[in-house]
Amino acid sequence: MKSSKYFHTLNIILIIVFILWSIAVAMQANFITVFDNHFIGLIYHHHYGISMTLLRTLSEIGGTVSTIIITLLLLILFSINKYYYAAIFLAANKIVVVIINTILKDLIRRPRPSHHHYMYEGSFSYPSGHSSSALSLYIPLLIIGFFIFKKISTRILMSTIAILLVIIIGYSRVYLGVHYPSDIMGAYLLAGATLTTLIILFRSKNIFVLDFKGIKKQSDN
Repeated sequence: MKSSKYFHTLNIILIIVFILWSIAVAMQANFITVFDNHFIGLIYHHHYGISMTLLRTLSEIGGTVSTIIITLLLLILFSINKYYYAAIFLAANKIVVVIINTILKDLIRRPRPSHHHYMYEGSFSYPSGHSSSALSLYIPLLIIGFFIFKKISTRILMSTIAILLVIIIGYSRVYLGVHYPSDIMGAYLLAGATLTTLIILFRSKNIFVLDFKGIKKQSDN
């Protein structure tokens, strides 16, 4: 009961912080500028000699098109294996995040950064579609993996890969000059708030078929 209460609290905090952060970005608050300048300086000072080609490749792993293709393939795989709740959970995260991300881009209409453009992006800057797409795919997939795979070593490997992918994709978007750090933070908050909201819904016994325990039952068969 206590863990459920804490999780609901986390969900509310993420939603509130995301809303306040988005308002601050839209109003061009001073602390957002300070935040961006600080982390842009850190990223360009500590770039560790990573090749531009590698960063572009990693960046595209979190792209909307790439993550949609990966999601569709996973939906087919889950459906074949009768992991229907997992398929719905994964698809719901992706769809909700893409819709909200697209609406916010058009509402806030934040221009792209004018510094260090290493690739072209035509749409608006906030929030980062690549970063929100990455978190809304790889972290839900990690959660599903925890229900399916029981070995600790497998879980550690999955966690490392998923978390690193999300972080590196966000890092690459700033380094390539197509996003501000605050765009990345907003994207993570959006995807995190969506993820925790959907987990609450999927764990509720009062919502039509949204019982996340179904994955566990299926994996035990």
